Amino acid sequence: MNRTRSGLVVLGVTLLAGCVTDPGYAPMDAAKGQYFGYVDQPNGDGGHTIRVVLPEVTQDPRSAFAHWERRAAELCGPAGYRKLVHTARRNMLMVPGYSPTGHSYEVMGDAWCNDPTYAPPAQPAAAPAG
Repeated sequence: MNRTRSGLVVLGVTLLAGCVTDPGYAPMDAAKGQYFGYVDQPNGDGGHTIRVVLPEVTQDPRSAFAHWERRAAELCGPAGYRKLVHTARRNMLMVPGYSPTGHSYEVMGDAWCNDPTYAPPAQPAAAPAG
């Protein structure tokens, strides 16, 4: 029975992995079930902490770095930024009795704007659902 259950788990994970697509460049939003993309927040040093997570199906893992750089440029504007990327990893899915399977690529780091007075343009408000 244990072997059957493990086989069903692997089958389920495989089917779910097939449903995951590359979100392109988009913000994460757990409330909408968007667990891949970017998220950022101000850090205590006057900069921004940026995290990018892309699914394993991403054609080029370097896309995660490109998304990180793009978000930093959006936050800091034309004057540029200084950066410290402190996390770059491939997250793995572990299922007992089976080989680890790739799950996602993650890049996280801090960006400090060269022009601390720059404010990114406001994002347009989302249209109400309905």
